[in-house]
Amino acid sequence: MAETKLLKDLIALSKTCSFTKAAELRNVTHPAFSRRIRDLEHWAGATLVDRSKIPVRLTQEGRELLVTAEYIVARLNTVSKKLKSPGQDTSHALRIATGRYLASTLVADWACEMSDVIGRELSVAVSVQIRTGSTPDMVTLLQREEVDFLCCYEHPNLSIPVATASFQYLQLGADRFVPVCSAAKYSETAYDLLDEFTPIPHVTYLNTLSLHHILSDHLRASSYALAPVAYCDSVEVAWALIKKGRGIGWLPWSVVAQDCTSGTLRVLGGRQNEVPFEVRLYRSKEPLSVAAEMIWEKTTR
Repeated sequence: MAETKLLKDLIALSKTCSFTKAAELRNVTHPAFSRRIRDLEHWAGATLVDRSKIPVRLTQEGRELLVTAEYIVARLNTVSKKLKSPGQDTSHALRIATGRYLASTLVADWACEMSDVIGRELSVAVSVQIRTGSTPDMVTLLQREEVDFLCCYEHPNLSIPVATASFQYLQLGADRFVPVCSAAKYSETAYDLLDEFTPIPHVTYLNTLSLHHILSDHLRASSYALAPVAYCDSVEVAWALIKKGRGIGWLPWSVVAQDCTSGTLRVLGGRQNEVPFEVRLYRSKEPLSVAAEMIWEKTTR
């Protein structure tokens, strides 16, 4: 059996496509790293790396060995963490950090589906651990490896402090903020976003929320005559106040679609008044637990 460090070398090379960068990642000199890859090729009895082109790529044999290498390293990491933290086995757990609203909607649906599917394949119960808080705090949990995944909003106005050199992501969903008001209130007061002079009561978000930053550029660039009447710390609170007729506000379409269809809420303006955004799922580039790796693989399909 090849030494574990050689398998980790192969994984590093597959990620960086560069002997120099992979050597830096593995904290060895370039010549030493090259020798270790040759040792692995000698053990495998096959050429694992195509060195004829820059950036370098793994050969078919190299890619086949990579699959096994990633599996072995992931299992060893899982066992190591289990031995170091008795009573806290996370090999069959889905650990996610996210915001409060996402935790109760998109993340909850995705986590339940994935835990059921992977649980059936592994013939074990896959538990779900969801931790919520501010995005910077959730990023810290991911960096400390206290969670496997971070699910958060993505928009040009947001600066998610996740270094892409160490983490990767995929788009888990997409949505858009839509200006809405109570349909009953609108029948009394016809809010007009084009009216630059008549104040419109505005239910908005605290500036500590990602939602505030997603909307900020759009609202600053507009000529809406908005008069804030409430500052909310969650979508749920803003949604409740708007339904009670306290004012207008921008809410995710996924939240208000049913209310708008039923006539409880009314959409104001058109597409030009909406703000699209996406939801991303981040993970470390280092191997995760068996269950987490399987969940990532199925989510990327």
